[in-house]
Formats: sequence, structure tokens, C-alpha cells
Amino acid sequence: MKVLGLLGSFRRNGNSDILAKEALMGAKAAGAEVELLRLTDYRFEACQGFGLCLFREGGCHIKDDVKFIWSKIAESDAVLLSVPCYFLESTAVIKQLIDRAWVLAHQGTLRGKYASVLVPYATRGWIPYALLQPNIFFGILGFHVIHRETFNVQGLSETVHDDEALVRARRVGGELAEAVRGGDSAYRSKPGLCPICQDWNIRILQDRKAVECPTCGIRGRLEIKDGRFEVTFDEKARTEYRFSPEVGYNHFTYHIKPSRDYFLRTKDERKAKAQPYKTYLSSKEG
Repeated sequence: MKVLGLLGSFRRNGNSDILAKEALMGAKAAGAEVELLRLTDYRFEACQGFGLCLFREGGCHIKDDVKFIWSKIAESDAVLLSVPCYFLESTAVIKQLIDRAWVLAHQGTLRGKYASVLVPYATRGWIPYALLQPNIFFGILGFHVIHRETFNVQGLSETVHDDEALVRARRVGGELAEAVRGGDSAYRSKPGLCPICQDWNIRILQDRKAVECPTCGIRGRLEIKDGRFEVTFDEKARTEYRFSPEVGYNHFTYHIKPSRDYFLRTKDERKAKAQPYKTYLSSKEG
């Protein structure tokens, strides 16, 4: 059993680093082999949007370190992601991986593994999207996320002063290893509104009659009960969310795959119509 730690921070021995290592100590104590990779040590190019990765065996044509990261995830049973919240959300390196993980969403080769997320942040109330990127990332990969924990720490490495935070991080790592061993994907952190990603971000739809989890794409009803907001999702939402295998298959089969045929069929016409835009405000014109 192997637990892979992924760090989404440049800071060495900073809060994300310390919390990740504490959690990995907990995983190791629970019998796991552990490894830690600092994502910022590797070169990730931006997704170029070709879409060819979906239709050929070789996958993405970009030559960088992303395939190495995928290989390390593939050889692990669980992933522990520790990433700080900067300005309202996680660091940019996670978004880079999300875009490059598009092909994996349809291949499903990593689906069914386990994950936990640790997010240190500085200021209360400034983390509304801190879990958004980790949720999308592990949603694309099809992982069972069993922890989503946030830690309020201000300065560099200050989490060493917070014994409760260190204990909590170690518990997260230990329970992640135990979940893998027992095949138990039950969610262990404090639940959110969405039953899938456990986040609190809810979007009100234009008809103003329904709400939606913007990450998982499941819809429900917003009500006020005893002076409290309550969101009730349809029972089928637990199986028909955005990143479920069935929805992924339908998205590829009925949306992406037909678009390839249209793209090839209209290739010459598209090039001709796009020519004026190719030269407009080009570098040659200054």
C-alpha cells in the first residue's frame, strides 16, 4: 500500500510542507509506504486545447513532466494533496494539472483510488474557492476523497505552533491509509452542502426555482427550515453527478466524439473563414 503526497506550494518547510509530512507520518504509522513530490519542482506546460489526446493512444503530445506525475499517481493507492489557499483559491499549479488531466477523465485509468486534501490558509473568510480546484482535480481522476481539511495559519511555518493542527493532519494521513486497507470510501471530514464534493458553493439557476453545485453539476431545492437554509438534492444526484463514469461516457460519446467528425468535415471551410482573423492585429502589423 502506497500513499503519495503532492505539494502545491513553492515554500520549502512552509505550512503545506509541514502538514503534508505530518500526514504522511500518520500514513506510515498505519502501515503505508509514503513518498512526497513537490509539484513546483516539475515543469508543466499549459494545455494547448488540441483535443487530439482524446482520440489517440499516445495521449498528450506535450513533452514535459506531467506524464511522470501521472505515473507516480498510477503506482500509488492514495494521494494526499497539500496546497495553500492564496487569493481565495488554490495555487496555479493545480489548475495546470486540471487542464492536462482532461484525457484521464475519459480514460478512467486512475478511477477508484483514494485521496485526502489539506489546505492551509491565512485569513478567515478568504477561502471560498480553496477546495474548488482539488475537488475538480480528484473529480476528473475519479478518486474517493475521504478528507477535506482546512487549517488557519498566518505566517511561514507557523503551523508548528498549532498542536491541534498537527494532530489533525496526522490523523488524516492515518485514516487515509486505513481507508485504502479496508476499502472504505466513507467521507470523514465535516460535511458540506453538496453530497458529492462536500463544498458549500451553490449556484442559483436562472429560473430561480432550483440550485446547483457548480462543481458536480447536481441540482436541488433551496428551502428555509427553522430559519436555516437547507438544500435538498435528488437521490439520483449521488450517481449522476458530473464526474460519474456514466456521465463521463455520455459526454464523450454524444458531445466530444461527434464534434471530431464535424471538425474534420468542415476543415477547409473553417480555414477560409478564419483567415481574416489570422492576420488582423498580427505582429507584422505592429
